[in-house]
Amino acid sequence: MAYWRMQLHPDNASEAVRHAVQSLAAGYIGLDFAEDVGDLNRTAWEQLPQKQKPYGAFAHEMTEGDRVLIVVHHFPFALATVDGEYNYIRNVAPEIGVWFRHFRRVKNVRYYADYKTDAHDWPRTKMTDTICPLRRDDTVSHQLIEEWLQATSSEVASVG
Repeated sequence: MAYWRMQLHPDNASEAVRHAVQSLAAGYIGLDFAEDVGDLNRTAWEQLPQKQKPYGAFAHEMTEGDRVLIVVHHFPFALATVDGEYNYIRNVAPEIGVWFRHFRRVKNVRYYADYKTDAHDWPRTKMTDTICPLRRDDTVSHQLIEEWLQATSSEVASVG
């Protein structure tokens, strides 16, 4: 299982929360390119726009069971578990709650505001990229996921 962090909105920060809520409520995470590059399973990484080459990891490295920290406006927003393979659709389908063409199903969505109810205590997790695998365990985002999972697993154990 790997950890990731990701933003779920098009290049429109004024609607970032709306897009994140809509996507997670529909059970999906995803991303898109300024110009359609096609199915990432059929597109060579070299053909991806330079600034968006890391997007290839969404299709080729992310796997079912991975945890994804969703970040909105540089603060933790939600934590989701990847529950499906990479998918591509040629045309955006707003009727299923997604604005993106590249997506994966998720489950076990947890919202940070339910975990830490005082927003003054939220760590700032500056994020300027769309997606990032967390390869080091000493990052703020990685440690936040670990702490959150540990706290919620002990809550489940105490209830059961």
